[in-house]
Amino acid sequence: MKFILPALFLSVSMQLTAQCDGNRYLNFISSDTYSTTDIQYGSNINYQGANESLLMDVYEPAGDAVVDRPVVIMCHGGYFLSGDKAAPDMLPLCTDLARMGYVVASINYRVGIPFGAQLEVPYGQALLRAIQDVRAAIRWFRKNADTEGNTYRINPEQIFVGGASAGGFMALHLAYMDENEIPSWLDMTIPGLEGGLEGESGNPGYSSEVAGILPVSGAMGDSDWIEAGDTTPACMFHGDADLTVTIDSATFVLFGLINVTTIEGSNYIADRMDEVGVEHCYHVTPGGGHVPYLGNPTEYDYTLSLMSGFLHGLVCNETFDCNYHEILSGTSEISDYEQLNVYPNPADNMIFIPHATGQTVSALFTLDGRKVADITGTSFNTSALAEGVYVLHGLGKEGIGASERVIITH
Repeated sequence: MKFILPALFLSVSMQLTAQCDGNRYLNFISSDTYSTTDIQYGSNINYQGANESLLMDVYEPAGDAVVDRPVVIMCHGGYFLSGDKAAPDMLPLCTDLARMGYVVASINYRVGIPFGAQLEVPYGQALLRAIQDVRAAIRWFRKNADTEGNTYRINPEQIFVGGASAGGFMALHLAYMDENEIPSWLDMTIPGLEGGLEGESGNPGYSSEVAGILPVSGAMGDSDWIEAGDTTPACMFHGDADLTVTIDSATFVLFGLINVTTIEGSNYIADRMDEVGVEHCYHVTPGGGHVPYLGNPTEYDYTLSLMSGFLHGLVCNETFDCNYHEILSGTSEISDYEQLNVYPNPADNMIFIPHATGQTVSALFTLDGRKVADITGTSFNTSALAEGVYVLHGLGKEGIGASERVIITH
């Protein structure tokens, strides 16, 4: 064995050196990607008591033959009420990181809450369900590499997690929240929440540790959960004019209407990391709103550049770079991401969606994520709906997914 181990180490080192050539993981090494969709990585009971299959899409650089590739698992936003693995807050990053040589997975996770007058507990439960699910996705890759032939030719020691908005919350709590920091008012014995932070969403027996995180517009329940001895590095992004998830400390207000709980944003988190010695990059977008790269090609380019510099340093055992670098071969431009144009709002018996077509392009949801209607065309009769706040998901005039809060009054 003492002769085999050095040979194995030398082989891995040579593969790593070949990959870390100053180009791969920093710039585009492929003009296209190959995707495998709807891979089931686990299952668990959702907030409605039903068993839900957990699916992900995996992106790889087209024509790539390299082995021991790092994995980036991305988590979409959507207030923990809705969202999708192919949504525009994730898809461009998934494809562009894959073009740089990473294996990238975009996951769906359990969303939805029972809506009521008090939302702190339901939102805490939704966050914990999501954390359990992303941990199951991490374990899936390690299990696949160990027992199922390593389908995606990954390095199981180089798994990273990123996400935007709710996905940013997930990445931060995954990295820095411990079992003893689960609030006492959260009942972790109810169906779908058993198993603590690891949960029971699938693939037990494998580690759910990560090599780094990439949260965008994220926050934590308490930044003091980051402690001396935490070693997971972070690359964080936030707009200083974010009115959805504060960059400082404030009450999270759902859709600008309903107080949920106090959260601490990226400024507090970065200060705490400085205090206890957690390595990190932190980019603030002056005047940037929620998820600043949406609708802003320049900011998207900056985000992708910093993410790749951070990841490249960790993957290649170098000091990671928190500075902007020009990405060679250009970037996939991200289209404008705008609010849906819907009027009148508040509405009584009818709403109009001027950019809709004859196809079903919109859907109306309750705040707990339950779909109440598919909308075909440019108008919808709301007279049969109960009064309240709804969320309209559909396509903006550029054909990009967007959302808008709709208030129904009769």
